[in-house]
Amino acid sequence: AVVSTQSTGERRKAEERRIAEEKRQAAMARLGEIQIILKRGIEDRNIELLKSGISQAEANYLQDDLSPDYERAKVLLERLLKIEKVKKNIMELKRPLIAELKSMASPPIPVVKAMTGAFLLMGERASYLREWNNIVILLNKTGSLSVKRRVQDLQVESVTEEQAKAAEDTMLGLTSDEVYEANQAASLFYDWADMICYEYKQLKEGFK
Repeated sequence: AVVSTQSTGERRKAEERRIAEEKRQAAMARLGEIQIILKRGIEDRNIELLKSGISQAEANYLQDDLSPDYERAKVLLERLLKIEKVKKNIMELKRPLIAELKSMASPPIPVVKAMTGAFLLMGERASYLREWNNIVILLNKTGSLSVKRRVQDLQVESVTEEQAKAAEDTMLGLTSDEVYEANQAASLFYDWADMICYEYKQLKEGFK
């Protein structure tokens, strides 16, 4: 009875392997199509294309056949989703938290560095950002010039080398926890700016 049970189990596993291989072979005809989707997703840094390509690769058991594009797409998608999550958190910042940030007369250094780094990436001049009052002015902007809208609209591809280097140098040595302890809202802007700086370097070095 034991032998029979084992044989049944082995036959079941063999059948599952056979079916999976048949599906994979059938899907090989779509290999080129899925690869194009992955490559476009990587090139355009498009979350929906990346999701689609990854999903189709996995559904058709083509992960190995689509290497290294599949792995690159997975890594890039994870990073882009983290950025989107931080952007969403910034968009949903409550007024009291923003008000607390703007009300600081002499903010802690981590807060100043975090907000300066963020606004440098948005294209503001370093000389203008030396005065905290000017940062408060920027935080008070509304409409298309509001800080939330600017964070939402900024694309890594639009960041210049000068902006990225200035922001990175400004925030050098900071940690998210350190900024959070000083001010919760500022820590979100720090997280966003830190991720944008990292993505800029990935683009510059040729890694999507």
